[in-house]
Amino acid sequence: MAILQSLWATGQRMTPIGDCAGDNVSQVFEFALPATALQVGDIIELGPLLADNTVRDAIIISDDLDSGGAPAILFDVGVMSGEVGDALSARTCGNELFAASNIGQAGGVVRASAPSAFTIAPNSNHRSIGAKVTAAAQTQVANAKLRLLLTYAAV
Repeated sequence: MAILQSLWATGQRMTPIGDCAGDNVSQVFEFALPATALQVGDIIELGPLLADNTVRDAIIISDDLDSGGAPAILFDVGVMSGEVGDALSARTCGNELFAASNIGQAGGVVRASAPSAFTIAPNSNHRSIGAKVTAAAQTQVANAKLRLLLTYAAV
């Protein structure tokens, strides 16, 4: 299992924060797939859910990530364990936002609809939102982009 990271996860891009409790803030986190194929269990650390914030909405905007004749790629998207930006420690990724999403098989847009996406409790620490590969691509498309439009608010 490998942990791959977006520019937000590595701190090369900043994640905005509201200036008052209740302010909705939106950020598009983006990750371009590498040339090396993702394996089952690999996690893409997309970006942080900031301390004392909770999710208001989540939308995946995906290119076609799998150009095989029978596309197979699936992702779980949710809260990761461990420290934001830590690519060395063993970490897990939940499926609070999306479970076994197949949007990457042909590309498109999908909005979170599971109750768990909207009931993530705030925490006093920053946490990462990740996408875990649950089924590998038949033929991965290098540089294809997986994006997460995350709307969150301080509580």
